[in-house]
Amino acid sequence: MKVNRSIFIVVTLALAAAAAGAIAAESAAAPDFVLKSVEGPNYRLSEQRGEIVMLAFTASWCGDCRPFLEQVAELAARYGEAGVVPFAVSLDKDRRGAATVADRANVDFPVLHDPRGEVAKSYDVRELPHLVLVDRSGNVRHVFSGYRRGDEDTYLARLRELLREL
Repeated sequence: MKVNRSIFIVVTLALAAAAAGAIAAESAAAPDFVLKSVEGPNYRLSEQRGEIVMLAFTASWCGDCRPFLEQVAELAARYGEAGVVPFAVSLDKDRRGAATVADRANVDFPVLHDPRGEVAKSYDVRELPHLVLVDRSGNVRHVFSGYRRGDEDTYLARLRELLREL
């Protein structure tokens, strides 16, 4: 009996430590970057301090990116006045492909071009689409990889959580 209880305690502590590590990983400082938008101006992430930033990593060749970006655009329109700033980060190699991202999803927020994938690497993007929510202090708080219909409910819940924080 003592062995089973000891194993239970060890497993419980290991799971708790793993959970704490996952939480800590998602509350690290967001890597700063400067990227040029397809419209022309440069954007620096650190200049958005005080706002909640949605970084939506996409590409024109990504099938799930269009419905994903439509959901991000809907959230941005709904909560933009409350301090939510969206950016699409296109991993297309050329500027024309990056511009296609905005046109296909009909987004009205900046589409930033990351042709060498350097920013994507700094955010550990391994699957598209990929959403990163950055809090007002500049910390990565939530990361979502891939997209399935219904994910927008989770995005909304996490965004509201960040909006309630002051």
